[in-house]
Amino acid sequence: MGRTPHISMHAYCETPTLAASMRRAASDRRLYRATSDIRLGGISAAIAHYRDNPTPDLLILESTAARDELLSDLTRLAPVCDSRTKVIVVGRSNDIGLFRELMSGGIAEYLIAPMDALTIIGAVLRLFPEENGTRIGKVHAVIGTKGGVGSSVLAQNLAWTVSRTTHATLLADLDLQFGTAALNCNIDCPTGFAEQLPDQGDRLDGALLERLLFKHGPGLSVLPCATRAQIASDPDLAIIEKVLDLARSTFPHVVLDLPHAWSPMVRSALLTADDITLVAEPDLANLRNARCLLDFLRQVRPNDPLPRLVINRVGMPRRKEIPPKKFASALEIPLAAKIDDDPVVFSAAAANGQMLCQVSRKAAVAPALECLARQLTGAAARKRRKGFWGFWAR
Repeated sequence: MGRTPHISMHAYCETPTLAASMRRAASDRRLYRATSDIRLGGISAAIAHYRDNPTPDLLILESTAARDELLSDLTRLAPVCDSRTKVIVVGRSNDIGLFRELMSGGIAEYLIAPMDALTIIGAVLRLFPEENGTRIGKVHAVIGTKGGVGSSVLAQNLAWTVSRTTHATLLADLDLQFGTAALNCNIDCPTGFAEQLPDQGDRLDGALLERLLFKHGPGLSVLPCATRAQIASDPDLAIIEKVLDLARSTFPHVVLDLPHAWSPMVRSALLTADDITLVAEPDLANLRNARCLLDFLRQVRPNDPLPRLVINRVGMPRRKEIPPKKFASALEIPLAAKIDDDPVVFSAAAANGQMLCQVSRKAAVAPALECLARQLTGAAARKRRKGFWGFWAR
């Protein structure tokens, strides 16, 4: 057996026996990359939970019901389940007709209880093999329109917020000289990831990337720069591109903390990212720089959505500001979020190596981060979707 990529895995069990087997499976080394959540309540509890929450990469459902009731429960589940989610049903009936009906409806696997942890691990690995070329995550680039506007803090907290949902997330600090991800995540990293990369791209693989990562909570991994003063030179651009290719083949979401510098690496990241977030403060210099960036992105990404705009540090005392809505209107793009100036929370987070919502769950920035995270993960469109697979959507 191999290992799973970074996935989210939820199980809704009806019996303590399966819940115990799930816990043993989740603690196995082959599933250590999976973020697990194991609950009792079966399909009914799953339906209630996912009405207001995104579904994971893998959903395991136990049902002791007879055939007709099981099919009815799955029909009720369909409207609240994302089409990308793979579903394993654990039942009691050894019925080939039921098996074929579930498979034709889009269920990924049907297992018969009771079963041990190895059976569960085998089923998960069959659905999510370690080398899965079809599994491509999204890359989200975050860049400031000026130095010091808080784009790094936003990128780091945005990655942390995304990881707090069902999505395993990688934060890559690409400000190789002056990156702050290690400091703000309280990571001791004397040597940054870029200095440890091989000179040749063919020596870079998933195992090496795994060794360069630091865990920050259950769902967030970090590629940090060095915490000690040193002069780092940019590695070969092809090596960085290989790192990002490996990252997006493993993680559903990769957040890039980009420096405010016009280098080949930054240009390449802006060209290849799935979406871009511009962070600006509400003054004239930021407006000018934002317009220059937008003009460039409109030229090189004509078929992509425009970047989302975040106005940071709104309401700073004694500063003449451009109102956020007028700022966005001048750029002819919508305003994704505005973040009020809150020096107490921001400085406390920086001093303690914490995320903003770890300092204060009621911080004013929390709703903006949650809104941006939903935009990045696509959860904002959940209300508009229809049911999943095959005949369940009929």
